Amino acid sequence: MDNKLIEQINENTSIVDLVSEFVSLQKTGKNYRGLCPFHQEKTPSFFVSPEKNICKCYGCGEGGSPINFYRKIKNISFQEAAEELAEKAGITVEKVAKQKDPYEIFYKLMNEAKEFYKFNLKNSEKGQEALKYLHQREISDSIIDHFDLGYAPEHSDALYKLLNDKGYQVSDMIKLGLVKQKDDGSYYDLFSNRLIFPITNPKGSVVGFSGRTLSKKDSIKYVNSPETVIFKKGHLLYHFNEALPDIRRNKQVVLFEGFFDVISSYHAGIQNGVATMGTSLTIEQAKLIKQFTDSIIIAYDGDEPGMKATLSAINILEKVKLKTEVLTIPESLDPDDFIKAYGPEKYEGLFGEYLKDPYQFRYHYFKKGKDLSNSNDITAFKNQVLEMLAYADKPVQNIYKNRLANDLNVSPDAFEIKTKKQPPLPQNDVLPKKEVSKLANKYEKAERYLIYAMLRSKNDSKYIQARLKTSDFVDHVQSTIRILIDSYYKDHELMDVLEFVNSLTSEQREYAEHMLFKDILWEHSLPIDELEFDQLIGLVKNANLVRRKAYVKAKLDQDDYKNDVLLEEYKLLVKVK
Repeated sequence: MDNKLIEQINENTSIVDLVSEFVSLQKTGKNYRGLCPFHQEKTPSFFVSPEKNICKCYGCGEGGSPINFYRKIKNISFQEAAEELAEKAGITVEKVAKQKDPYEIFYKLMNEAKEFYKFNLKNSEKGQEALKYLHQREISDSIIDHFDLGYAPEHSDALYKLLNDKGYQVSDMIKLGLVKQKDDGSYYDLFSNRLIFPITNPKGSVVGFSGRTLSKKDSIKYVNSPETVIFKKGHLLYHFNEALPDIRRNKQVVLFEGFFDVISSYHAGIQNGVATMGTSLTIEQAKLIKQFTDSIIIAYDGDEPGMKATLSAINILEKVKLKTEVLTIPESLDPDDFIKAYGPEKYEGLFGEYLKDPYQFRYHYFKKGKDLSNSNDITAFKNQVLEMLAYADKPVQNIYKNRLANDLNVSPDAFEIKTKKQPPLPQNDVLPKKEVSKLANKYEKAERYLIYAMLRSKNDSKYIQARLKTSDFVDHVQSTIRILIDSYYKDHELMDVLEFVNSLTSEQREYAEHMLFKDILWEHSLPIDELEFDQLIGLVKNANLVRRKAYVKAKLDQDDYKNDVLLEEYKLLVKVK
């Protein structure tokens, strides 16, 4: 989309009318003012200028032109924002063809299942019992609708029959963990007599379900969808997509242990909450949070298992450098129980008075239950605190060394802290470690982004292929995929990503599913313009020179290998960044 068209869209979109759809504005002189939609504030600092046709928050700095504002408030790409505003303004725009998601049929199937469960909650006899259970937990119909809660009929094949009648393949139902097959060849639904919680990915597509039993005889309280190509429990967070607008506005995530904690907190006004799904927080989930905010509050249960889980979560969150605080709920209650006991207002008040930083929380936890007149407890307490402080900055070390000395009635000089560096992040174990380390390389990332562009457009693919040699790609799997894309376009005008992925070998398909299609650039359909194409192509070409430089340096570093020609070559290569 060229600059003239962008200017035309901005000029034909009233910033006042646009912002008014999302913010209550008041006239103040020539401008308008309101509470910023991008962060929490009590005094309005968000200003809209009709004269300049722009908006800006003087608190957090967010705002800009109509397209930029719309892109940020809707959490969509620049291209999508421009296209939507152009349509509103009656401006014809040639829309960029979006790549076809290889799992589009799976998302449609899962959405059908979600709608089936939602219907059964309110329109079946057993569903009414589940609805009554929710109402008894003080969950209103509007909250039920927001979270798309549903009910799975008992011992049923109703979902299978519905999906089959709609033309979905039974093999896909089984792949997605919705349906199972009996020994006699008949099919039955996986979830039976359970309250259903849909799980969405960061783009909002339903990818799995969790079912809570409604039977007291059932020993297993929650059953989750099995791991599938679209449902990786350790990579997802419950309610993450739905909470994104509030996460952006608050610039913070609240992390809970359970679904009902998220739901009750949402009803109580804490609407930027997400939850893990019965498992410890993973590094992948922490990285997902880090993409959208730098701040997090852990609001796990206040009992012993909840505190242990908090310790584990702190360790993960610190590795991705998230500013972490811990909500310490009184009486060892979980958020849902506290809200029911004391009400939403007192619960919201906890987020001021009862927040601890990670060091405060750990120190308190290590000290809890210790008899500091017992030598074994003294040693255990001291060792835990000193290990914690090994990763802390000097000022923090000094504070807690003094506190420890005071609690043990000794001099602070009695303790020696051996400062350590944080260990490296745990790596994705889908690919070998050597391959994973290579993926962090900026050149490999450039290769990957060029592949995205090639998958999206035949013309872009031609542009890229004409400027690169086959040998320019360093990653052998991506290099092969690049060649196969070129081959595919010889017989097709448009790329069908699902068809293309199915034509790959198992190694190539695994790489595509776990690496290519997991990048935020692909998942959010973020645009790559022509200027970026040339920059990325330049990086890929540059990679050959960088690799040659490393090779030449290694040769010259050998004591028994001296070569004036190589030395001159290296002097030229050192200029390559």
